[in-house]
Amino acid sequence: MGFRLGDGCDDGPAIAILDLITDPHGRVTAMRNVVAREIMTTPVITIAPDAPFQEIVSVMLEHAVGGLPIVDDKRRLLGIVTKADVLLSADRRQPEPDLIPGHETSRRPERIADRNGRGGETTAGELMTKNVVTAGEDTAIYQLGQLMLSHHINRLPIVKDGVLVGIVTRTDILKSFKRSDNAILAAIREMVERDLWIEPQKLMIACLNGIVTVSGEVERRSERNLAVRLIDATDGVVAVNADRFGFLYDDLPLGRTLEMGI
Repeated sequence: MGFRLGDGCDDGPAIAILDLITDPHGRVTAMRNVVAREIMTTPVITIAPDAPFQEIVSVMLEHAVGGLPIVDDKRRLLGIVTKADVLLSADRRQPEPDLIPGHETSRRPERIADRNGRGGETTAGELMTKNVVTAGEDTAIYQLGQLMLSHHINRLPIVKDGVLVGIVTRTDILKSFKRSDNAILAAIREMVERDLWIEPQKLMIACLNGIVTVSGEVERRSERNLAVRLIDATDGVVAVNADRFGFLYDDLPLGRTLEMGI
């Protein structure tokens, strides 16, 4: 199935991000309009390149994060250091057996930090990955997922003109799919009135668990079909039931081509 939340990740269920937002042919089918700035965490917990090993571990534990962007005094992104980098550095410097044989939990960062300052004078700048994969504030959610998939990473720093403005993790992407029925309805009603010029009283629209039911009648078939397509494209919509959504006359056989596959 490919890229899944939870693979190589510190937390979160194993759910395929790309499966949530694309169909079997790779076409984007959900959350098309969500971009990085809407789901990113800001301000970002960061660390300076000269931060010592102990500080790296302390900041990770204090803020419960698995990765720390490294920035200069102008918040320009220099690199990133992850929990895996910390663990690998400690093991390279002074190999030791697990405190409890066979228990991976004995190698957690808090235990490593307690081992007489293991890591020596290692700094964040020495540990960090320099060629960091980043994204912009307007990067679409499906593109964020594709970047994580292709580069096998768990988080994406969001930058603007080289300056760190936010960060997106796999969990952030998953959380973005949790949109309330009321929020979906509000977005649909605004779109219907603004983009389709359909009077709100002509349609009855309901939403339950992301499934939208539309009933009522509009003048033309092409108008009805376009409305269904746009409702289906609304972020958070799982499916559209338009069985009771009718039209007065069929204008499509008269040469109009707005069938939209419906």
